Amino acid sequence: MIYILIILLILIILVILESIRELRCVKVTEYKVSTPRNITDKKIVFLTDYHEAKSINNKIIQKIEEIQPDVILFGGDMLNGKTESEDITPTIDLVNNLSEKFPVYYAMGNHETKVKADYYGTSNLWTSLNERLSPKVKMLINEKVTLDGIDVYGLDIPTDYYGRIKYPVLSKDSINELLGVPNGEYTILLGHTPDFIDSYSQWGADLVLSGHFHGGIVRLPFLGGVVSPRMKFFPKYDYGRFEKNNSTMIVSNGLGQHSMKIRINNIPEVCLINLTKE
Repeated sequence: MIYILIILLILIILVILESIRELRCVKVTEYKVSTPRNITDKKIVFLTDYHEAKSINNKIIQKIEEIQPDVILFGGDMLNGKTESEDITPTIDLVNNLSEKFPVYYAMGNHETKVKADYYGTSNLWTSLNERLSPKVKMLINEKVTLDGIDVYGLDIPTDYYGRIKYPVLSKDSINELLGVPNGEYTILLGHTPDFIDSYSQWGADLVLSGHFHGGIVRLPFLGGVVSPRMKFFPKYDYGRFEKNNSTMIVSNGLGQHSMKIRINNIPEVCLINLTKE
């Protein structure tokens, strides 16, 4: 019995050490997305779910400077927002630093949405975020920006759709009410959670960029991510590239963690999307 306990203790220590190592690393995951649309080729960097990843700021910046993207898109959850005393300076520093070198657009995650609505009594953080972000950073809160014939929409998903007990479905009609109808340009949708890929596709998104699931926290060979923020085990859209009708969805595992500060086989990432005309 003592030998089994020793082995278990060693395994636990190894898992903790591996998680600590991974949380200090950054990788670049590259995707090629081609389209018959008449667009200008773009190198797009997608970053999401930063949370408390301040220790890797310099590594993130270095990776992006090596890429030299045409645009950087933030997919939300760049803060936690659960306590008034949270230090969001690392978030501000990262976003502002990148905005000095590249065009930066910032969409909402569930944490920003809750902070903005004063869900945790931390609306001071929303005020601070808006006051301290560089004017060069464009927030996309249920609005779009057009970049060389590409429409980029930032969807602010209402908090009810992030529930852990009830699971309402965000419909195509609801997205229309929030964003309007796409006008035929190549359309990129920043939709924080991948749960609603069916509706994103029906709405008309050509490319969906999501996060939220943190890659399932622990990734197992052949099985994928173990758990989603909705406490669903082995979620279908946990990480990577998915195709739905005429839409492509890329789900990033993000950069940081918050409640469960563990990553196994799940190194934080910078996503590089090479968008090209066929």
